[in-house]
Amino acid sequence: MEACDSAGWGYISGMDPEKVNYHYCDDLSTSPWPEGTRVLVTGATGYVAHRLIPELVSRGYIVRCMYRNNSCPSLLTHPRVEHVYADCLNREELLPTLKDVDYAYYLIHSMRSKKEEFIEKDQIAAKNFRDSAEHHGVKRIIYLGGLGEKNDRMSPHLRSRREVGIILSQGSIPAIRVRAAIIIGAGSASYELMKSLVMNNRFIPFLPEFNSLCQPVAIRDVIKYLVGVMETPDLGSRVFPIGGKDVLPYKELILRFAKILNRRIRFIDVSWVPIPVDWMCRIYAYWLHCFISIPVNITSLLLSSLKTDVVCGNDEISTILPFEPLDFVTAVQWAQEKEKSSRVFSHWSDVPPENMSDLLPLCEFESSEFIIEEHEIDIPVAPEHVFPVVCQIGGKYGWNHANILWEIRGLIDRLLGGVGLQRGRRDPTDLRVGDSVDFWRVERLEPNRELLLRAEMITPGLSWLEFQLNPDQNGGTRLTLKAHFIPKPFWGNLYWTVLSTFHAYIFKGMLEFFKKKSLQTTAN
Repeated sequence: MEACDSAGWGYISGMDPEKVNYHYCDDLSTSPWPEGTRVLVTGATGYVAHRLIPELVSRGYIVRCMYRNNSCPSLLTHPRVEHVYADCLNREELLPTLKDVDYAYYLIHSMRSKKEEFIEKDQIAAKNFRDSAEHHGVKRIIYLGGLGEKNDRMSPHLRSRREVGIILSQGSIPAIRVRAAIIIGAGSASYELMKSLVMNNRFIPFLPEFNSLCQPVAIRDVIKYLVGVMETPDLGSRVFPIGGKDVLPYKELILRFAKILNRRIRFIDVSWVPIPVDWMCRIYAYWLHCFISIPVNITSLLLSSLKTDVVCGNDEISTILPFEPLDFVTAVQWAQEKEKSSRVFSHWSDVPPENMSDLLPLCEFESSEFIIEEHEIDIPVAPEHVFPVVCQIGGKYGWNHANILWEIRGLIDRLLGGVGLQRGRRDPTDLRVGDSVDFWRVERLEPNRELLLRAEMITPGLSWLEFQLNPDQNGGTRLTLKAHFIPKPFWGNLYWTVLSTFHAYIFKGMLEFFKKKSLQTTAN
């Protein structure tokens, strides 16, 4: 097997945070803290963190990005960006990551875990983080939690996030609790849920309990609030609810979203069904899983939250950070514009499934464990012309050959509770390490040399798909496709025996397509 680099990932496709063209905070009334101020951002692979980190860098901070384990790719590269690995559930591992940190963002929440697990995990992680921050004298903790007043209808998800905020504020370090409802932005889970719901359904089952009031907030405004409260001196421990300009029932949110997308939908009252609301949320989540790529656990938690009004109880933060937040329609339109212009730098799928997050990279497994299938083709153009074509697989472009077979495999995966093919990809042409590609994830990427995808579909074993490009003496490219599989006893071998009958047809056809497309691209 090929040797790993020190990080275990080989080449990492970096993104310079100063070149990310968001810069939401340019009009903030606050001023950055002095040069050399170090800010820790936990959950650095998450959606909000990927938007926050470039803003902090652009304002001159040293940003320490914390990942749960060293299998997480470091997507952001800059002289002022540091990368550390620690699990908040492990206090000894966590403690050194907070050394020399001035301000810390706590952006961790175990939504992908089972209900009975994530509440306990959230509490342990918050206590460990608070104690470690106290040990190193961190000046302030900023926590992004959820809106919603405590009552009997509050979902376990919202209740847990509220409890985390309380735990973080119980120490000697000031804790700022920023509480938001659903966040609207290209790639956010709430945005993708509504978009998929509207695009794939004409008739939407609806419960009266789901028509609570909501105050959605644009990701732009979330980032401005998070940075602003960090830069405002002498706040102490405070709670700041944040939201956009509009307060709307969820039903109206979906109708406005549908109007923007030029879709006509109707709601069907299913309150007559004699099933408790929590059970209905779970059933509804599995039904939605037929149309959307968001995991059932996340969808179920989001649906459960619809039972509770999530509206700002006060606008105190507007006196501290006086800017006008976006309305819902504008936030959605901006998200769409970023999708059309391929400027989506973070996506809810950036975080791998819970059962895949600790998986070792391919190069750390023994070669004797593998079943390897190999196919190759010679293409009379240079690798730099072939590689972009290879990197367009998946998403809206499909899998180039035998798409119906890929779709059947994706459907089977969804029926088993997997992500299926509808997760798509962050960008239709650009790839970086850590990106999801339907039910694969980019594990290694070396421009013009290699693309390695790790399977995240449900299989009785571990799978990788590798594309290697080697230049030949005539200026052409030998493109090699390798399928790697580590089977589980009996079922894994049976699974591979069944699928291998289709592989030659699928993979050889895919390579022929790459050759044809590369030649066309070069000719043009």
